[in-house]
Amino acid sequence: MSISWRDNRVRRLTLDAAALALAMGLSYLEFLLPIAAVVPLPGFRLGLANLVVMLAFYLLSPLDAAIVSALRILLSGLLFGSAVSLYFSALGGLCSYLVLLLLYCIRAKCSFVGVSILSASAHNAGQIIAAMTLYGALVARSYLPYLLLASIFYGGALGFLCNLLFARLSKMEEGRV
Repeated sequence: MSISWRDNRVRRLTLDAAALALAMGLSYLEFLLPIAAVVPLPGFRLGLANLVVMLAFYLLSPLDAAIVSALRILLSGLLFGSAVSLYFSALGGLCSYLVLLLLYCIRAKCSFVGVSILSASAHNAGQIIAAMTLYGALVARSYLPYLLLASIFYGGALGFLCNLLFARLSKMEEGRV
């Protein structure tokens, strides 16, 4: 039995693997960047890997995006983090994905900028929930406004980048490039 690129299972597995590799690479890049020098919020990340998850969500499927996100969080936590960082990432990633799914299910008319800002805000809210369970409500809640402000700025920037990439990748998918 020969395997053809036209076989949807092979195509899907290949695209998911490529998305996971790209998300892992971006996670590692974030791990290496001295972000704390620019944004003095402990544990803050730019969310570059979420760009890949959003593109997978809209170009492939919500299931593919969930798989890429879950595997990226697990592998990044094991390779670059600790049990605590894995817990924070998992809760943040889950909340972020649920917002993507909610916007998709209600067919909300949002640009990628809006989707990215809402997704980043949900990710930070999930991390606040994680912090509240570990460190107490008062400390965690006082941190939320700063994270939400960062979500607007960095989520908006990633959403703008997603707009550009989505247009280009959609053309590639249709074979026009």
